[in-house]
This record gives sequence, structure tokens and C-alpha cells, in this order.
Amino acid sequence: MYIEGEWSPDLLTNRIKQKIIKVPKEVPVAEVLAEYKISADAVLLITATDIRAEEAKELNLAVLGYLNPKLPDQSLWGLTMLVQGFEEVDEAFLEQVYRREHGLPWKIADTKRCVIRELAITDLGALRKLYDKPGVTMRLDEEGNTVKGFIDPLYPPREEQEYQQAYITNMYGYYGYGMWLVIEKKSGELIGRAGLENREYPEGTELELGYVIDPEWQHRGVATEVCTAIMEFARQELDFSRLNALTKKENKASIALLGKLGFQYMEDTVISGSRMQRFVYSF
Repeated sequence: MYIEGEWSPDLLTNRIKQKIIKVPKEVPVAEVLAEYKISADAVLLITATDIRAEEAKELNLAVLGYLNPKLPDQSLWGLTMLVQGFEEVDEAFLEQVYRREHGLPWKIADTKRCVIRELAITDLGALRKLYDKPGVTMRLDEEGNTVKGFIDPLYPPREEQEYQQAYITNMYGYYGYGMWLVIEKKSGELIGRAGLENREYPEGTELELGYVIDPEWQHRGVATEVCTAIMEFARQELDFSRLNALTKKENKASIALLGKLGFQYMEDTVISGSRMQRFVYSF
């Protein structure tokens, strides 16, 4: 949906299969929705003016702001996503904007057996089941015994929900990447977590690959399949010259995986009080 006179839909026509609806200059968006019998949650509005952006927000429409150079007095303040032109805007991009605006997780990649997508708050129960499996996290059981694992456990439920909500908003929303979920296509079950994060190294801020696969799905090539897709995403979408990975010396399976993926050992280092081995992969 666009407002007459704010920009030309011809800039999108060849790349957009969805219906494009014009809103006349002086007509409220709500009237056009009623005329076409369209619900607000089925629409993405691209607007270049503050007044239309505010109108759309009141209707709970997904909104993409266009910084039209012919309308320099418009701030579009408060909009989550803005574009300066339409050269890179296609249907896939607009779908991602729509999903972000409605709090729906982005799909990052498909592999032969898995879907890699963002986490949603509704996934926390399944994520906790994964983290509670033996061999995943290092923690204390109910009897005070140490349960071996290689990653940190989740926070208590309420604290974890608050943390993940902030993570979705700030990490996914700002960077467009982060730690994602690995969903097995056939069953729809969560079988892992993998993705990309930023970490401060002596050389500066660098990109880091992280991964954990359900022990029941290990030794089947899933980690290789998923990490390869994530590395390709980083190569094509992000402006980093290399990728880092950290693992503990005793995690032989992880070290073998990194070697298979083409990572090279760089150094031993201490991260958050734990001694880790650092591997790097140059694009």
C-alpha cells in the first residue's frame, strides 16, 4: 500500500507479485482498508510522511519508511525500518519488513533437512528442553551434582523471557542476525541452535559462529549442514572478512567440525574466565 504522490509504485512493479493498493492523498488509510475489505494485519504501508506513518501505527499496520529527498522535512521518527531508495527492495525484503513489524521470526535459510530461523518467545519451552538434555549445558542437577556440557544454561524462566525479548528487539532488529533456531523440517521440532554474534577481540569487533545440536541428532551431519548455510549467509550478507569460533579443548567433536568447515586454529584464549581455543575462517 502506498500514498498517492509520495513515491511511484513503478519502482517495485517488476519485483512485487502482491497486490499494490493506492491511497488517495486526502483519504484515510482506514477507509481504503474498508473499501477493499482488507484487515490491517494483511497490509504493509510504504510511506514518506510523518502523518501517514502515525496513522498507520494507530491502525497497527506494518510500515516501511521511505526517506524521500523531495520531502526533507519528514523525520519518520519511531519507524523501525527505513529505506533511501528502492534499488534493493524486492518482495523478499518487504516480507522481512512485514514480519519484523509484526514480531514474526525471519527465516534465514533452508537446508536439506532443516530450517534456520529466528527465535520467537513461544519457542522458549522447546529451547529449555534442548538445553536440559545431558551433554548440552554445564550445570548442577537437583542433587547438586555437576552435569557436563559445553555451553552456559538458560536463565530462570522469567529472566530468560525478558532477556530473549530484548535480544529479539535489539540483536535481530538492529543487526539482522544473531543466534537462531534449527528446526527439523519433517517433524517441525527444535533440534538445535546456531548463528552469528559479535564479540570484542583485541583486533576489534568480529563475527563469531556458535552452534549446539540436540545430542540425539549429532553424528548425522546436521551441524555441518547448518553451519555451512550460516557461513554462506555471512559471506553474502555481512561485511566481515572472517569468521571466528570458540570451543573448549576437550570438545573434540566441535574441533573436528570446525576443521571440516575449513576453520584454522589461531590461539588459546580466556573468555569470561574459561580457557577456549579460537579458530578462524577467512572469506
